[in-house]
Formats: sequence, structure tokens, C-alpha cells
Amino acid sequence: NAHKIKQWYQRRVRGNVGTALWLRRVCYERSVYSPTVMTYLLSATWHGFYPGYYGCFMSCAFFILTSRKLRRYVRPKFLGSTGLKMFYDALTTVCSLLLINFASIQLCLLSFERNYELYRYFYCLPHLICLFLYIFCPSPPRPKKE
Repeated sequence: NAHKIKQWYQRRVRGNVGTALWLRRVCYERSVYSPTVMTYLLSATWHGFYPGYYGCFMSCAFFILTSRKLRRYVRPKFLGSTGLKMFYDALTTVCSLLLINFASIQLCLLSFERNYELYRYFYCLPHLICLFLYIFCPSPPRPKKE
């Protein structure tokens, strides 16, 4: 039984890797405007037309855009010592897992009404915190591509 579970998991991971490569080639690399948002929008459409899919994938896109901006600005401040870097890594891992799990709940809820209840229960805090951070975190200059 354990062997069958391991095989199932490996096939699942390979499938997700293949899907991610396909999405990158077909959408991300070709998008002119916000490749992250466009890729997640395509993925949501691919999954179906339930509002929960769009809520999940658009939340993930928003969380990723915010985390990228924050990482470029905040991470260099934690690279001075090993302890600070480990603290930063632990904190961002926990935050990432919480946000991914929050967004993924919407996949199971599917309907707009149930997702609305989820947002009301959490007072939209994950989105409001990310919005605040996205707006008020300065954007460091991006490195130039060669």
C-alpha cells in the first residue's frame, strides 16, 4: 500500500510540474501585462467556472505579487547575520503556508456565498494586510536584464 501511495504522489507531482511548465511557456512568458495575474487567471479558467476557483487563484496571484515586492525590499535587511536570516526564512515560510492554505480553502467552497462567508469570518484580513504592504512598501529598483 505504501508503495502505491508513493507512486500516486510521484505521478501527481510530475503532472503538476508539467502543468507549471506549460503555463509558463504558454502564458507567463508571452504576457505583456502582469504575467503572474494572467497565468493564474488562465489556471482558474482551466479549472472551471466556479467563483471559488477565481477567488483562490486571484488571491494567490495577489499574495505572490506582494511577497515579491516585500522580499526585494525586506530580505536584504536580514542577511547581516545567520540568526536573522534563519528568523526571516522561518517567518516567511509560516506566512506563505498560512496564505496558501487560506487561498486554497476557496477551492473547496466553490460558491460565491460560501467564499463570502470565509472572507467575512476573517474580516478580509489576509487581503487587507497584503494590500497595505503592497501599497506602502517602497519598490526598490529592479536589476536590469542583459
